[in-house]
Amino acid sequence: MIKKHYTGLQRRAENIIWNAAGDYSFDPPYMAFYENGQPDPYFNLVIGLTHKWLDLDRITEFFQSLDGSIHAEEWCEILWLGIENCVYLKELPERPRLEALRIKKAEEFFKSRGMLSRQQMMLQSMTVYNQQQARWSKVLGKRGDLLSPKGRKLQTALEFPGNLDTEGVIQKMQEIVTDLFHGHMRMGHTSYTPVSGLRRVIASTLLRHHSQSHDTLFVRNGTGTGDETGSVQLAHAGSAGIRTDHAAGDRAYIEAVLGRSILGEQDLHVLENNLCAGPHAFCRLWVSKPCECSQPELGHETRLPVSTLEALSPGDRRELTSVLKQAGTQALKNQSFQKDHSIQIASGIRKLSSRVDEVLSGTERALPELARQGRLSSELAYRLPILHDTHVFLQQGEETERSVSLDLLLDASASRLNYQEELAAQAKIIAESFSKARVAVQVEAFRSVRGYTALQILKDRNQKDTSGVSRYFAGGWNRDGLGLRLAGSMLPDKDAYARRILFVLTDASPNDSVKLPPERGSVFAREYQGSAAVLDAKQAVADLRKDGISVAAIFLGPTLYLENLHTIYGKEGVRIHRISQLEEAVSDLLEMTLRGVENVY
Repeated sequence: MIKKHYTGLQRRAENIIWNAAGDYSFDPPYMAFYENGQPDPYFNLVIGLTHKWLDLDRITEFFQSLDGSIHAEEWCEILWLGIENCVYLKELPERPRLEALRIKKAEEFFKSRGMLSRQQMMLQSMTVYNQQQARWSKVLGKRGDLLSPKGRKLQTALEFPGNLDTEGVIQKMQEIVTDLFHGHMRMGHTSYTPVSGLRRVIASTLLRHHSQSHDTLFVRNGTGTGDETGSVQLAHAGSAGIRTDHAAGDRAYIEAVLGRSILGEQDLHVLENNLCAGPHAFCRLWVSKPCECSQPELGHETRLPVSTLEALSPGDRRELTSVLKQAGTQALKNQSFQKDHSIQIASGIRKLSSRVDEVLSGTERALPELARQGRLSSELAYRLPILHDTHVFLQQGEETERSVSLDLLLDASASRLNYQEELAAQAKIIAESFSKARVAVQVEAFRSVRGYTALQILKDRNQKDTSGVSRYFAGGWNRDGLGLRLAGSMLPDKDAYARRILFVLTDASPNDSVKLPPERGSVFAREYQGSAAVLDAKQAVADLRKDGISVAAIFLGPTLYLENLHTIYGKEGVRIHRISQLEEAVSDLLEMTLRGVENVY
């Protein structure tokens, strides 16, 4: 289950739930969606049947009593399998077709299992996955994979009989949590306090589990060309905030994979004080350049400082070699892609630089030069009485410059796995085109992992070489609100450039494992995804614009998140489907940004 994004998709899920519940006044606290955003018909049916046969409010209250544990969502995913079995047996006599729907769901599970990437496999709880496999194997009359003794005991316990009432279901769930998982809860549910709007919060995934303390930054290479269902998705666990017992190891992991911070401890501390507040109070920051260790040859981990290696856990050390090697492999894939499309890329640079030069022609300003008259230079005024030098005045000269800077921010989260080569090529085209048009360009990639929102500078503003852009790779989460603010803090001062532009290559789907702090009047933290994350990113864009920064977005992603693009960036956004559309899209976006030309979707 994931949080809703759009009214249309929510309505479709609600209709399935209402139909099963037989109650169209019911406001469901849960909805089930596939990863591509489409409603899951069977589990939405289960939610409706739960309302029909059981007290869903009491069950929701029970799940909320587990919130104090970092395993809460894993337990919830497993316990929903027990609820499913119970309401299925209750409803089957009245709805014989339910058996066919259940079989179809089981077939879909095994079909989707064969399409799971390595990253997707590692992001989910194997306990949940094993129980799902056991359940759907039994539905299809198959023999599933061999379970451990504890797994077989759990499988049996999850076969809730159809004669249970609400209290019986809750008792069964409580026994599983306490006896099999040795978990604790707020007994009796007396500590639960209704929170305004809580019933509209959709519970997190029935399909996945992810633990922040074991974030894996990067575990596979994507297709490079996108896919039919859109961006890769990450699911949430229950952790809110930074695990202090893993703080040293997490920092070492970030440094090992992303490179040393280019900011000193004091500067980082000041930056975190400024940005890691309010919705980002649980977060940390990191700013670096690509790690030299991320090369595809063997033995690269030996380049890391001994102190960094010692701070890593044994598991992180084992993982590090693979992660860095795959990052290096992705750099080679990016270079190969650019070589294979060199003619198209060169043509794009030529066309886009010409368009950029034309659009920016009105932003040129004459550079001052020394003269015998004009505006007195205070720094040189001493030369007039002492050295009798009359060339201490400034006036407009013939030489001109474009007082424009461009920062190109790339979403480098795991949702971009299937677009990596294409995004690197697009960034190269944009960076080289603006550089040819005499614009200072900086290219950055941002992602979030283990509580850190990290910014990698792939091309420095004072650097002409764009080869570093090829070291772009995707992995982790994307906390867009904090990533945008962090990128904004890296922009030059207002006095340095008359116009500061921030272009974001995004799929407009912010999603992070670190939760938002509780709202006033609530004790429950909120997931950083869905509408809450979108509104936070929208506020970040608004704050940057108030500071005189022109922010606009280039959207490459599934239609599912197109509405988010409008919400976050307003009219300052364009959508592209392929590289050949980049030249026209970027030039139109630049013109709209500089001249206030309204964009038409």
